[in-house]
Amino acid sequence: MRKIAIVICLSALTLISCSKNVDNSIIKKNPIQNNVNNVMNAKIVTTKSYTSNDEIPVGSNSEICKKQGIFDSKVYHRNKILFLGADSNGNIRTFNLNTNEIESIDQDNKLTVLLNIMGDRKNHVFAIKMLGDLVAWSECPNGNMDPAEDKTKGKGWAVYYADLKTKTITKVDGDKGITVPENTQYGYLAPNQVFLSPDTISYVSFDQNEEDQVTSVIKLYTISKRKLEIIDYLNEDLSQNGFCYPSVSGDKIVWAKAHVNQDGTYTGYSYLYDAKTKVKSELVTDENIINPIISGHYIFAEGRPNKTFYDSEVCVYDISKKKWVYKINNDYSQYKNNKDVYLDDLTQVGNYLFWRSAGMNSLVLFNAENNKLYNIVQASSKTRIESPLLLDGGLFIWFETNIEDPSRQLYKYILLK
Repeated sequence: MRKIAIVICLSALTLISCSKNVDNSIIKKNPIQNNVNNVMNAKIVTTKSYTSNDEIPVGSNSEICKKQGIFDSKVYHRNKILFLGADSNGNIRTFNLNTNEIESIDQDNKLTVLLNIMGDRKNHVFAIKMLGDLVAWSECPNGNMDPAEDKTKGKGWAVYYADLKTKTITKVDGDKGITVPENTQYGYLAPNQVFLSPDTISYVSFDQNEEDQVTSVIKLYTISKRKLEIIDYLNEDLSQNGFCYPSVSGDKIVWAKAHVNQDGTYTGYSYLYDAKTKVKSELVTDENIINPIISGHYIFAEGRPNKTFYDSEVCVYDISKKKWVYKINNDYSQYKNNKDVYLDDLTQVGNYLFWRSAGMNSLVLFNAENNKLYNIVQASSKTRIESPLLLDGGLFIWFETNIEDPSRQLYKYILLK
């Protein structure tokens, strides 16, 4: 059964040795304040006028590509290295799951350790996200295990963030000793995704509602105020319903609530929350649209027609117009020769939106600045794409294999403008 959203993937590559530099940075403990807002509920009746698939202009890759190449140095092919993105100078930043160190790799493939984020704690990082010089993550004692095999269900979890400039680490949230009901759709306690904006960290977690019942919640931490809030409770049955991950842009936050149907498909609603006015608005539409991501005046989301199990599509909503304006699905020319193509696992960095597709033999980006599609890798029956990631700083990476010569797999990258 396909999940509402995908847990971040940790790549396992070839092992080489490296020195371990321990950073003795100060860990600041945050006095956690859990504030339940008096949220006002509203509805926004949306309209739709889609420009779809090949109706959308296609740009030249040279318009958005600053640098491209192949990761051929051994420094990129180490065991348990997670790519985080690129800094403003084009240096690649990685996280070493063996040493718990955030690293920087320069143009000459020289590796520098920036920060050890674990210190004396005995936990393992479960999910991690970088934005500029900020890094946020969730951790727990068994964060290195498959959640399905962790009998503690992520007990002992915590959320932290680090400032790479000041070398300070701040605790945001942690385990309250809550036990999640056995029949919960996704009952792992440690947040399996953290969303990071310049001043906020948001994630799905568990807490008690006003009736002291354990339920799923949307949490928002404001860095400048050192304030943790619960901005929504899941009031439905946890065995059949769940929250999708939140996403933040300025004062606006989006997330979705979905019901799990008997056939494994999802039916849900997307919400737009204004942190200033405390108004949570349901985006009313006659389509089934979930998993939203917000960036500026656009909301990117997954449309789930549920006519088949393989028909999810990308939908773009213009907040100012209250209108759904762009749609990409398996009728797009880059997917025409594939069977059962579904588009999901949306990722947004800057102006760029990326999504995964089943049986990948092409890579496509949407640029919200000029409303164009970019066919980064043209569809080919001779090409296989694996593990594509769009990361902070406009770093776009993937493995590419020529099916006629599968022994040679290239680790490619592009730095986007």
